[in-house]
Amino acid sequence: PRASRGPVGRGGASRVVSVRAAAGNRLRGKKEYVPTDRVASLQNEGAYAVLAAANALEAKGKDIVHLEIGQPGFPSPAHVVDAGVEAITGGKTKYSNPSGNPNLKRAIAEYVTRTRGVATSPAQVVVGPGAKPGLFFPTLALVQPGDEVMYPDPGFPTYRAMIEVAGATPVPVPLRPDGASFDMAAFRSKVSVRTKLIVLNSPANPTGGVMPREDVEEVAAIATSADAWVLSDEIYSRLTYDQSEGATSVYSLPDMKERTVLVDGLSKTYCMTGWRLGWAVMPEALAARTELLAVHSYGCVATFTQEAGVAALEGPQDQVDEMVAEYKRRRDFVVSALNAIDGVECPTPAGAFYAFPDVSSFGMTSKQIADLLLNDGGVAVLPGTDFGANGEGKIRLSYVGDMDTLKEGCTRIAKVLGKLSSEDDADDASKEKKSKDDSSYIITPDSSKGNVGNAMPVIGGGGGGLGANMTWEELDEKVNTYPMDRKFQAIGEGGQSFIDEVVALIEKALGRNVPSGNVTTRPSKKGKYVAVNVTVRLENGNEVLEVYGALKSCESVKWFL
Repeated sequence: PRASRGPVGRGGASRVVSVRAAAGNRLRGKKEYVPTDRVASLQNEGAYAVLAAANALEAKGKDIVHLEIGQPGFPSPAHVVDAGVEAITGGKTKYSNPSGNPNLKRAIAEYVTRTRGVATSPAQVVVGPGAKPGLFFPTLALVQPGDEVMYPDPGFPTYRAMIEVAGATPVPVPLRPDGASFDMAAFRSKVSVRTKLIVLNSPANPTGGVMPREDVEEVAAIATSADAWVLSDEIYSRLTYDQSEGATSVYSLPDMKERTVLVDGLSKTYCMTGWRLGWAVMPEALAARTELLAVHSYGCVATFTQEAGVAALEGPQDQVDEMVAEYKRRRDFVVSALNAIDGVECPTPAGAFYAFPDVSSFGMTSKQIADLLLNDGGVAVLPGTDFGANGEGKIRLSYVGDMDTLKEGCTRIAKVLGKLSSEDDADDASKEKKSKDDSSYIITPDSSKGNVGNAMPVIGGGGGGLGANMTWEELDEKVNTYPMDRKFQAIGEGGQSFIDEVVALIEKALGRNVPSGNVTTRPSKKGKYVAVNVTVRLENGNEVLEVYGALKSCESVKWFL
């Protein structure tokens, strides 16, 4: 692989080929679409892909338990529905202000002032159709090529998408084992002079973690020292279970109001996902520029939807309190049921409505586990890798469904995973690896053409257009962005000696030490095997080959990914 990409840029080599092919087709009277670099790397949210696969199975008559979508399991409050209907029948169906109707902006400002303890004015508020514009548009207004944006991995997929579309460099930061916060040592090590924006999400999707106040304070101090902005996604802010004071908002900390974009909405707290109503609070100068992006994209939010939003924020909050109490009961059941399955370890999430159990002991990838549960067990969950490379070994379940649904789903999960024998972990995983579609592999320089048994997994995801006739450089250009964080997993017999051997192999392959905080281990169900997970920062594609080559040549490693 080339040490430097040169002027072609990311994806450039494969795009040149595509442009030439398109030119040839035009001569034959055909018109083909060639994606721009801005959108070429965009991928769908995994939740929608799994939902589509589940729906396809249901169409064939298979019964599916849906635990994949973060769709609140309660209806919108009656007084909110009434307000929306009354607005429609009352003729409030005209254009509205691009940044939001004055009465809703006032209600939001008062709500934020009350819940975050910081005086907030309507001029700081930009209303959008859901919370995603509040994530995307301020990012477009704040960062540009050359800037770095730090974000949680695993984390909400839109974070990486908005960073790439803005032309900045994504800097994924791993989380600590319970998913409650960043691995703060890793966070500190990734801050640089190019850090322009830090993305927070607490309570978090997919882990349900709530950042401790001291971690939020440290992030705020680092952001201030680095003169960076903070974008705080607080869409689950009202859904906390074990903290009397709730989740700490970075917006509420001293001197952070002027460098923070606070994003929130009504979808999760008020069960209004289909109403599409969210907002972002930011300094007035940034709000003015963000409003222009609204003007030139969606124009405005439906007036009657905004009237419903006012009713939600200013009306009775009893249903919210009752919903949180019920989610806590469902959370406790799901966590207990998952931890009762041999080989599964599930931390107790302190917020949101997701569980993120570790299933790495079964010696299969997260995607393989999720596919097995869907196809064999009839239960839809999301692989942890849908939320980033550091989600490997995990799956995400949403516990928004009623108790009967959750009980049936957990029963099916237990039945499927119970059939997996730990004595055959390595062999079964190897068979799964060899049966994967060719698009999940990269062909190395010494591979036999088309022989996927000698190939290695693509670390940035598969996709159409990858074939055995492509060079390593073309493949690397198409699917990977450097520098990048990657978790390698090796499975073998033994205890600490095997762990030390794996770490030493990777350190030798890369020529640098691996921080102890980047190494986690997990024994198999019966203790015969141990999975060693090592997260490293890769500088180029050659390092991928070096690590895989080292692991492949080691007799002690029974299987790796």
